[in-house]
Amino acid sequence: MVEYRVTRRRGQKHLYLRIDAKGRVKVSAPAGMNEAEIANFVARKAAWIAKCLAHRSRYARPEPDAYADGVRLWYLGVSYPVRMYQAAQNRLSFEKERFVFACRDEAGFVPALRRWYAREARRLIVPRVEEWSRRMGLEPSDILFRRYKARWGCCDAQNRLSFNTALVRYDWALIDYVIVHELAHIRHKNHAKAFWELVASFVPDYKALRHRLV
Repeated sequence: MVEYRVTRRRGQKHLYLRIDAKGRVKVSAPAGMNEAEIANFVARKAAWIAKCLAHRSRYARPEPDAYADGVRLWYLGVSYPVRMYQAAQNRLSFEKERFVFACRDEAGFVPALRRWYAREARRLIVPRVEEWSRRMGLEPSDILFRRYKARWGCCDAQNRLSFNTALVRYDWALIDYVIVHELAHIRHKNHAKAFWELVASFVPDYKALRHRLV
């Protein structure tokens, strides 16, 4: 049986189903639709849902919601354990194949983790963008970082590139694909054939990489 959450919306005419970044099944339904019809809709999608969840289980590099004994964190495609010790302020660091959480209160774990990912994203990705920029002959006007919920990167009309700080949870092959993808948008502001040909000229296996980026 598939567990799911329903959101009812006035004015909506059709059912929509999605799986969010944490692997939760969410259904958007018309306000007056009965539960049986929604349940039948989800049941018909059961095989697709199972396939998507299996894919996520294999490739996703999730961020924990809270600190707990045995928690592990992803960094450049590898999962590492976390050691905690009491301290005057919350701070996360990476030392010799493990993370260290200096803990004033456990509620500060996720904010400390997000600050650490943001610092690492800037430290690691900026030089990589500069390297790919030289190779591709495409120069961004700026390089920014954000915590996106549903995208890995963005190139705006002014050729400013923005990257999801969560990228540092993934391996370098995936990071490089996202960088090349966004740099290619400096030349092509769409996903037409010419855009993908440019991406493929620098990342020939981009289709396989896209499949792994969850």
